[in-house]
Amino acid sequence: MDLKKMYYFAAVVKFQSFSRAANALHISQPSLSNAVKTLERDIGALLIDRTTKQFQLTELGDQFYERSNRLIAQFEVMETELKEFAKGEHIEIRLGMIESANYWFSQVMIAYKQQYPHNKITIIDTLYNQTVRQALLRLNVHAVITNQHIIDHEIKSELLYNEPYVILTKKDHPFASKKIIKLVDFSDETLIIGMPEFQTSGQILKAFEQENVTPHIQYKIERFEMIKILVEEGLGIAILPQHYVAQPLPECLMTHQLQSEFLNRNVYLSTMKDRTFPESIEKLFELIKTMH
Repeated sequence: MDLKKMYYFAAVVKFQSFSRAANALHISQPSLSNAVKTLERDIGALLIDRTTKQFQLTELGDQFYERSNRLIAQFEVMETELKEFAKGEHIEIRLGMIESANYWFSQVMIAYKQQYPHNKITIIDTLYNQTVRQALLRLNVHAVITNQHIIDHEIKSELLYNEPYVILTKKDHPFASKKIIKLVDFSDETLIIGMPEFQTSGQILKAFEQENVTPHIQYKIERFEMIKILVEEGLGIAILPQHYVAQPLPECLMTHQLQSEFLNRNVYLSTMKDRTFPESIEKLFELIKTMH
């Protein structure tokens, strides 16, 4: 059975149209139609029901599409792995990463460069659950450092660490004199928070709800760095993951411990379960697990 014909068939199903699939594949529609017909002759059964005006797969076509997609995905993984092994120690390693891991990961990069000076590292923001999953399955990244615990039969998530959230304020803020700070103390404070669809922000908002406190949120910001700038300008205070504020802060800022049983989070290293990596990439994973 020809893998190219399977690939063509999968494209026809994806686009629900021979003409749209042909355009995407940059081949003529007759060539695509003939390839699918040849595939059906090889199998000995119809895959696409041509008796209706609406695009429809036969029962066997449904089964074949599901299985061929798995085979195509396996072939693409194998092809990628072979190319990486052939390159040896001249590989571009692509990682998805949450913003709070940037500081400690820079130390990982320094240590890694000493061992593998020719490998390149590309860092990509991955903030949403689906973005993380798709980036891994589409081979856009080799691994992801994320606070999303992805439960998927194709993805392995290894716990790196658990971290609390801390409060970020200016040094002259009234919280500086308090030994214990709870969420109830935020009632009269302007809170700067990340976008609600981010898991970090969702967890913070959920914690307020669980403790029956309504926060006064005036600013919703996508990046932690911008949140830090707004706190520095005196526009409010923020709750951030501890690892993010572990880096040196401006002199006018300080952090405070927050007493809440609901505010801590896990950070994971996620990879594809069945993917094989060259030794130089596995070494990077080892450094990530030991240096966070």
